[in-house]
Amino acid sequence: MGFLDRLLGRPGSPSTTTTKPTPELDVTELDDAEREAAASRVAEIQQSLAAGEGESWELHQEAGILHERLGDLDAAITEHETALAEHTQYGESYNRLMTLYNTKLSQSSAAGDGEGINAWMSKIDELLATSKRIMRENY
Repeated sequence: MGFLDRLLGRPGSPSTTTTKPTPELDVTELDDAEREAAASRVAEIQQSLAAGEGESWELHQEAGILHERLGDLDAAITEHETALAEHTQYGESYNRLMTLYNTKLSQSSAAGDGEGINAWMSKIDELLATSKRIMRENY
């Protein structure tokens, strides 16, 4: 089945035949020690950003990855968007944003949230426009 079939929840599409989370998203269950370590590292990153230490885009990217692991997808999106805005390139933040946007789109679709679907489709369109800009700048 194609993208629209999944989006619209047509019979036989993966979104209607399974309740598994999107496999590309690594939101494995963290134990208490891992959760505490990730939260501690996020706090360290925030301090480094406030102090102007290190490459800002790299710190935002790392924070985005940690927020994903902690299950805070909205914070992860914010961090990856900031990283991509500061350092526009194909890479970890670009790839993760596409996955996160598609995850949020699937959630909106499953909830029947038309406004959410439109919002996430717009985000995906913006990211694809960024992709085109990156390609034009490199050639």
